[in-house]
Amino acid sequence: MTHVDSRGVATTAKLASHPIHPMLVPFPIALFIATFACDLAYWFTGGVFWAQAAIWALGAAILTAALAAGAGLTDFLGNRRIRAMSDAWQHMIGNVIVVVLALISFLIRYSYGAAEGVMPWGLLLSAVIAALLLFTGWKGGELVYHHRIGMHPEAPAEPASGAGTSGRLHA
Repeated sequence: MTHVDSRGVATTAKLASHPIHPMLVPFPIALFIATFACDLAYWFTGGVFWAQAAIWALGAAILTAALAAGAGLTDFLGNRRIRAMSDAWQHMIGNVIVVVLALISFLIRYSYGAAEGVMPWGLLLSAVIAALLLFTGWKGGELVYHHRIGMHPEAPAEPASGAGTSGRLHA
């Protein structure tokens, strides 16, 4: 069993002492999942609206993923303790694969047209991206909740009950 420093591991990319990477990751995740949902809707209905919504969601996912990746890479390169963690490498490599697959999917859709690009490759790539996001999200959760990446290093972990030393709850 490895020792976990309960004080946490500082991140490099911060805004008013808050880590930026966790603030940005919900956007590409939601947009990649929205792309998959729109692809499924197109597959079931044949409605071109869904194919067009998918390409817009995918483009926005790629742009927001680039922002999140910039903050994540800053944290990764800025702290040797983070680079020493296998979970950090798996999280990063998995997300790089997600973005590469998303770029391929976007190029297919853009080249052949939104609707023509969905079947079969757009849908297949969206499904693979969604599955990879489950893995990379799990690894990201491990980094935060197990390795305490982004937790304030100077602050000790709060008691599970939320009670302070006086026994009163903090607001």
